[in-house]
Amino acid sequence: MTKDGKYAYVTNFGDGTISSYSIAADGRIALLESIAATTTLGELSIRDQDLSQDGRYLYAIDIFSQKVHGWRVGHDGSLTSIGAFPGLPPTVAGIAVR
Repeated sequence: MTKDGKYAYVTNFGDGTISSYSIAADGRIALLESIAATTTLGELSIRDQDLSQDGRYLYAIDIFSQKVHGWRVGHDGSLTSIGAFPGLPPTVAGIAVR
């Protein structure tokens, strides 16, 4: 969830996508985008994700390509790719972001 509590993101391991949700002031959650971001569309891939401490970036590990993917979080909750970074071991299982 973003620092301001307005948006949440969920990884979809089965199809390589990230879904985004808006969170209303009263706590109601609504789907913002079913596919807000993707790594390997339609393939098993995204295992874990986390937001940076300042809430401006979302990072996710892709076990298929063995990369960390990154996105800039927009003021409207949208995600804009900042790239994919190789070098993860084949046994990668989780991510911690600062």
